[in-house]
Amino acid sequence: MLKPAGPRPKKGPDKRITIRAQLEAIAEKTGKRPARLDGPDCPPELAYVWGWYCSARPFESMAELKAWADLYGVSLRPYEIDLLRRLAAAECRVASQ
Repeated sequence: MLKPAGPRPKKGPDKRITIRAQLEAIAEKTGKRPARLDGPDCPPELAYVWGWYCSARPFESMAELKAWADLYGVSLRPYEIDLLRRLAAAECRVASQ
């Protein structure tokens, strides 16, 4: 009889385990951080948007984002607003896992 490969699922109501959780467990046990835990570098062309996001977060509404932009004198273009909202949505997804 074949045994399943890989780590056993967590005990409890949620038996799923994410790849990130597996990699973090490996890092904790071995003391070495797997390269897959590091995401890709931010493209230089978008570094300013990442900087804005780090400065503006957490924002939950367009009014909060506009208030931040007004406070810092930033004139946001529609595509930049879309990028900031997508970053916020991605952060929410990751935080809820």
